[in-house]
Amino acid sequence: MRNGRRSWLVAFTAFFLVFGAWCFAAPFDGPADEVQHTIRAAGVASLDPGQIFARPAVVPDAFGRPGMGAYQRVPVGMDAHAMCFGPRPKVSAACAAGLKGGPIGEVSTSAGRYNPLYYLVVGPPLRWWPNWGGLVTARLISAALCAALLASAFVSLLRWSRFGLGAAALLAVATPMLAHLAGGVNPNSVEIAAGIAFFAAGIPLLLEPPDLVGKKPLVTLLGISAVLLLTLRSAGPAWFAFAFFALAIPVRWKWLREYWKLLRVKLWTGGVILAAVLSAAWIVGMKTGELVPPPPGLWNYRFGEAVAIYIDSWWVYIQGMIGVAGWFDVVMWQPVYAIWAMLVGGLVFFGAIFGDWTVRWRYLVILLGGVALPGVLQITQANQTGFITAGRYMLPLLAGLPLLAAWTLERRLLDAAGARSLARTFVVFLLPVHLVLLVWAMVRWQRGLPGNAGLGWFNPLAGNWHPPTGSVTPLVIMVAALVFTAVVFWRVPHDEAPVAPPPAPQEVPGGTPGVKGADVTSELPSQREIGSDTWRESRLPGAEATPGSR
Repeated sequence: MRNGRRSWLVAFTAFFLVFGAWCFAAPFDGPADEVQHTIRAAGVASLDPGQIFARPAVVPDAFGRPGMGAYQRVPVGMDAHAMCFGPRPKVSAACAAGLKGGPIGEVSTSAGRYNPLYYLVVGPPLRWWPNWGGLVTARLISAALCAALLASAFVSLLRWSRFGLGAAALLAVATPMLAHLAGGVNPNSVEIAAGIAFFAAGIPLLLEPPDLVGKKPLVTLLGISAVLLLTLRSAGPAWFAFAFFALAIPVRWKWLREYWKLLRVKLWTGGVILAAVLSAAWIVGMKTGELVPPPPGLWNYRFGEAVAIYIDSWWVYIQGMIGVAGWFDVVMWQPVYAIWAMLVGGLVFFGAIFGDWTVRWRYLVILLGGVALPGVLQITQANQTGFITAGRYMLPLLAGLPLLAAWTLERRLLDAAGARSLARTFVVFLLPVHLVLLVWAMVRWQRGLPGNAGLGWFNPLAGNWHPPTGSVTPLVIMVAALVFTAVVFWRVPHDEAPVAPPPAPQEVPGGTPGVKGADVTSELPSQREIGSDTWRESRLPGAEATPGSR
């Protein structure tokens, strides 16, 4: 499990299978906003600049209300909103026409102003094959993007968490909600995965002493995830700013000077700055933050009323982070959410209790960005947009809390045995929720979910609608995926990596015998070559409070 390439491939397979099950289960537009994103993707995939940089326009949403968006020239059959069953939980998807082609025409989409980066990747199958096959292919591409980011996060956390708890904490943030989104066409899924990868790379990179050899892959992962966060959606620059601020402050200048010696750091710093500039230009030029006045009398919230509604919706947002499928109408039984919230919330709570003031400061910054900022925007715009904030929108930033908590508890509370016990508790109690949400969603799409549905109603093989590839396919994939994933995370090593002996001194031509040449790594020993407590003797400020890890 400590082999980087093998670990990445194993983790990628596990996550890809979990996400892939959803790709075969959902009808077209079953996941929220999928029609909007597929239209945008097919338009961008034409590679026509007029489609990529579509002129901003006021377009109707799925309910016919005016909103921001643009028009794309795509097969007109793609304009197939699931209005016959989407907002009606008791109705199955049998009434919908599904994804079809047809002649090319002007089709409106509320995603028409979104950055084209994600759509360039997932769009070609939808452009070439506007049918079930093209839809599943596009979904699988999106699932693969998310799985690749999480596999990279897994390798980072496996390598740099002290007792492997950080790697296991990935189960706490790769929620069924992420799996549901990753199995559809929606950039929010890659945004969440990028947020997870950002913290998985940023925590060991910015909160641990420098290792200029071992941490080079972390620089790459941090750069990739930062670029994705900045560009995928208009909220991304805010997520990046709060995430980076939480990890980088207080600044350890000596550590930063050490990292600056790496060419890779300089290149990725330039790339992230360029991505930030381009993202800002896109947001301004495409008017992605524009709000269209709704029909008179649609919403009329007083300020205090809007504040109270937002605060009182805390459980709805937690549910939205854990897993609410479809058009936010597939809600599992409440004990399922309670178990997930208690386990992950307990991890976060004890991380704050046993952490020092810097950990609590980082918590505060993440909470301000992930909870307070969306609250301000939602409350001030309630009469323009209604209450549209969902837990999944907060997840790219709030996913940092469990990862930061795991890093803290490994250093201040838990030993190897405690980390192993907690990690396996996550495997036992969190992984099955993925199957529960999938079954709930399949039943809803295949036969509807009446309010009085009993145990016998939750048969994922019954109903008058079934995916063209069959209802057995996603169930088999998910069961196999969860078994495989359970084995992967159960076998995560929780003992500290063996300490390798330091390399023998080498004579360098033109230098002093027995002294290394002019390599920046000679300034600092690699963490792979020293015991974890050695950092207490480090000459770098602040290092004594942060023992090294593997």
